[in-house]
Amino acid sequence: MKVPVRLFSIIGILIFIVILTRIDIPSLLGIFASINLFYLFLAVTFNGVAVILKSFKWKIIVNTVNETFSLFESVRAFLIGFSFSVLTPAKLGDLIRAYYVRNENCTTGRALSTVVTDRLIDIAMLVGIAGIGIFLFSSLYHFEILSLVVLGMIVAGAACGIAVILNKSLLSKILRPFFNLFVPGSMKGKVSLYFHEFYEGLFSFYHRKKAFFSALAIALLSWIPPFVYGYLLALSLGIPLDPLYFVVIIPIISLLDLLPISISGIGTRDAALIFLFGLKGISAESAVAFSMLYLFMSYWLVALVGALLWIRNPVQTETGE
Repeated sequence: MKVPVRLFSIIGILIFIVILTRIDIPSLLGIFASINLFYLFLAVTFNGVAVILKSFKWKIIVNTVNETFSLFESVRAFLIGFSFSVLTPAKLGDLIRAYYVRNENCTTGRALSTVVTDRLIDIAMLVGIAGIGIFLFSSLYHFEILSLVVLGMIVAGAACGIAVILNKSLLSKILRPFFNLFVPGSMKGKVSLYFHEFYEGLFSFYHRKKAFFSALAIALLSWIPPFVYGYLLALSLGIPLDPLYFVVIIPIISLLDLLPISISGIGTRDAALIFLFGLKGISAESAVAFSMLYLFMSYWLVALVGALLWIRNPVQTETGE
C-alpha cells in the first residue's frame, strides 16, 4: 500500500521541478536575499499562536478521557505528532500523539479516539472554510476554481466520511472483511478491544456538549492566526497583497496540501500560488518564494521543533493498561 502513495507523491515533486525550470532563479534568490526579518519574526509568532490554539483544542478533547492532561503536555505531543505527520503518508504519523495521552485510567483505544476526533474537526472545518473561500473567490474575481457541483461533492464526501466514522455499527461492518483477512488471530482480541475503547472515547467527547462546542469554537478561532501569518510572510518577501486576500487563499492552499500527489504540498501549492498571485499581478518568482517560505516555516521548522521534543521525550513502550 505504501508504494502507490510514494509514487503519487512524486507527481508534486515533478511539478515543482518543472516550475523551477520556467522561472528566473537569480530573481528568486534575490527575493530571499531581501527578506524582511521583522515581518518574518511576527509571522513565526502568529504561527506559534496557531499551534497553541490547536493544542488547546485537542486538550479539551483529551480531558474528556484524561482529566490530568495539561496544556504543556498537549503542545509537546502536538508538535511531536506534527513532526511524524510530515514524514508519513496521509499524515498517519500524527497518531503517535495518542501514546502521550495514555495512562492507568486512559486506554490506548480511548487515547486514539482523541486524535481522530481532533482530525475530524480539523477536516470538517477546513472543508467548510475552503468551500466558503472558493465561493468568495469565484464571486469576487469572477473565476471559477471549482464548480458548485464539484464543491458540493467534496463537502458531501467529507460529510459522508465523517458520518461513517461516527457510526460504530456501520464502520464495523465495513471493516470486518479487512479485519478477518489482515489481522492475525493472536491480535484479533486486542484490536477488537481497541475498537470498542475507541468508540467509548469518541462518544464520551460527543456527549459532553460543553467540551464539544468549546472545541468547535477554538477550531474556528484557530483559523485567524494562519490568515495573519500568510499576510506577514508575504510582507516579509515584499509581496503587496491585501490582507483579505489571504482569508480567501489560505484555506484553498491548505486543502491542496492534503492531496496525495505531493509531499507537504510541494509542487501543487507552488502551481496554485503562481495562479492565485498572478491574478493580482504578482510574479511567478514571488509566488514560488512565498510557497517555499511557507513550506519551511509551516512544515519543516515546526517539524524540527517536534523532532527535538521527541528526542527529549520519546514514546514510552509501557501500555499502562
